[in-house]
Amino acid sequence: MSHSEEKSTEEKILEAAKIVFMKYGLYGARMQDIADMAHINKALLHYYFRNKEKIFDTIFEGALSKYFEQMDVFSDSSLPVKQRLLKYADNIIDFLEEYPQMSLFIIKEVSADPEMFKEKISAIRKTRGISLLRLLEESIDRGEIKKMDPVIFMINLHSLCSYPFIAEPLFKHIIKANNKEMHHFTTQNLKKSVKQFIETNIHFT
Repeated sequence: MSHSEEKSTEEKILEAAKIVFMKYGLYGARMQDIADMAHINKALLHYYFRNKEKIFDTIFEGALSKYFEQMDVFSDSSLPVKQRLLKYADNIIDFLEEYPQMSLFIIKEVSADPEMFKEKISAIRKTRGISLLRLLEESIDRGEIKKMDPVIFMINLHSLCSYPFIAEPLFKHIIKANNKEMHHFTTQNLKKSVKQFIETNIHFT
């Protein structure tokens, strides 16, 4: 088997595993589920990955890394604080549109194993810049933002960005039950709403 064929098979396994883990989580997923999704036999799956924990580590670390990539803008000192926050809203919503179940996947696995999450976050932070909380706290200290509660703001901002994707099936049902159409829920409308929240709740000096 050539190197390119091996890479192709491994990528196919990881893509299949991502779907299975997103649906069932680490403890609910089975190696057979992943093999079936990848359209390969179980023996070949074991050739590439000894067990599902090895596959999960690769998937989960990749998911976290991509998730935190969206926050790199917080360290971009070439932009004013306001523009960094607005750009983050664009980044994270675009990311969640591509990976709509990513937030739920991370939440489920963090709940199942908080220590594992803590270890992986520590490793990622070593290669990343400042966090949203640190950006807000430093901006308040410098007088660029009027005093506010950074933790409450962070929770509200992440909720506004991620919950529409997590709960989309519920919203579809509610909207349909009220004889409305989903076309009002667009990425652009969501971005506009989140940016209005930022402008309303942070008072820039």
